[in-house]
Amino acid sequence: MTTANRFDAKDPAEKQVLTFDFSLGLATGETLTGTPTVSIAVLYGTDPSPGNVLAGGNAFDPTNTKYFVPVQGGVDLTDYDIVVKASTTNAVKTLTLGGILPVRAQ
Repeated sequence: MTTANRFDAKDPAEKQVLTFDFSLGLATGETLTGTPTVSIAVLYGTDPSPGNVLAGGNAFDPTNTKYFVPVQGGVDLTDYDIVVKASTTNAVKTLTLGGILPVRAQ
């Protein structure tokens, strides 16, 4: 399951935490497990180091159905494609969510 979310624009000077909500892809009793992988790429604009937008410190919410991804910086007028891939307590199910993060100087 891949869903394209569009997050609100953030200023390059801001630090924010993005929420990837996997609950719609989880059956009753299933939760996220393991360590999800987070990837980032430039969708629009130019940034030679898009990985620098990821601020580390990713974490699950208390229900293990959402994953929080802190972000920072970024290049003005650039849209970033952030993808989170997570294993679940169902051994045959892996879920993927994507989101577009626009960075715009205020």
